[in-house]
Amino acid sequence: MILIVSLSASPQGLSSNAQEQDPFPEGSVFSQNFVREAKARIEVALYASGRPLSLDELCKAARISSRQRVARLVSELATKINSNFEAIELKQIDGEMFSLQLKPQYNQTAKKFATKPLLSSGVLKTLSYIVYLQPVTSQELAQRRGSTVYSHLSELLDMGFVRAEKRGRTRIYQTTDAFADYFGLSHEIETQRKQVTRHGLVSKSQRAERAVTFQSEGESRSTPESPKSSASAVRVSDS
Repeated sequence: MILIVSLSASPQGLSSNAQEQDPFPEGSVFSQNFVREAKARIEVALYASGRPLSLDELCKAARISSRQRVARLVSELATKINSNFEAIELKQIDGEMFSLQLKPQYNQTAKKFATKPLLSSGVLKTLSYIVYLQPVTSQELAQRRGSTVYSHLSELLDMGFVRAEKRGRTRIYQTTDAFADYFGLSHEIETQRKQVTRHGLVSKSQRAERAVTFQSEGESRSTPESPKSSASAVRVSDS
């Protein structure tokens, strides 16, 4: 997960000429006080959000419309944070997403003192199902987790931890590289499953469900499982 924000790479889509121009030329309307305040707003947004933010979101926070200028500010802020803090880092993950977070080796220490988790227990459990069953449809998740799964999926999509691919009338969900980077997990799905299982995020009932699913060689994906039987399995794991 230790992927420090790239200080040499520029945001995607910028021309080479645009990259070479100074976003804050001497004598421009962007005074030192303005730049300092813009950086502060970016820092506040990253700190308060508790999730990765896109470059466009950071533009709104900084009150600057130029994505190039904001990318420059984020890069400078990352240099300052990553060189002065031991446990905190500003990372660029999964394209133009940025996260102010703990380095993974300090997560266990943080858990002892954290007052509010990044994800509620319900959302975390839905995420663990996605990790273990991916690629998985929203219908399959709803059968196992109930109707509240749709609000969980919306939250996970907003955070950039899962992505959805539309196939016909259904959507297929998978975890993203941003999720793997944030939690210090492998990008390879099978390794990711093992890591999540080892850390206790996947219950025994889920492993049993997946074993049955793969014994039938995909039959359960073509023949939806009974919502009643799935719900009872989840209740057992929750108790």
